[in-house]
Amino acid sequence: MLTVLANPAVANVVQIFLAVVTVGGLWVALLNGKKDRATAMSLAAADRRAADERAESDRREANAAVEDERIFLREQAQLQMQLDHALKIVQTAENYPRGDFNTIKHWGLSIRASVIVLGKDLVPQAWSVFIDRENRWEDMQDEVLQEVNDLAIQTARTLNCPSCYHVHRNTLGGRRTG
Repeated sequence: MLTVLANPAVANVVQIFLAVVTVGGLWVALLNGKKDRATAMSLAAADRRAADERAESDRREANAAVEDERIFLREQAQLQMQLDHALKIVQTAENYPRGDFNTIKHWGLSIRASVIVLGKDLVPQAWSVFIDRENRWEDMQDEVLQEVNDLAIQTARTLNCPSCYHVHRNTLGGRRTG
């Protein structure tokens, strides 16, 4: 067998065979590499799409959280303003001036401004006295003070809601409740 391999013609055939096998092996390796690259590119594109979708979802959630925070803070500011004006009306009403026209005028202006800020929906009886002038303060004093006291208490409870941090989206009679 060694004499056959010693023959230069056989050696050339063996070398050609080995060269063909080597080239064939390289060709198969290149094809597999191309398939692997295509698979890797496909996986990378899918990963990129998934990352973009996660980022977009995170952005939407962050935007929703920011919007909820904005709504919550706006509501808290509005409730605090309502409480301040209700308390101002009660305090001003208890200091009803007697006799001095200018003091009475200032007293009425102070309450009227707070009633306007609170609005007809929150204090309809006070509105009828100080804005529409359908009723007189002397005739409606107890009802107006009760209405404003109730508003102050409800607003304070809503501000101090034990389950807050949330927005009071329920409405009852035009007022937000907790």
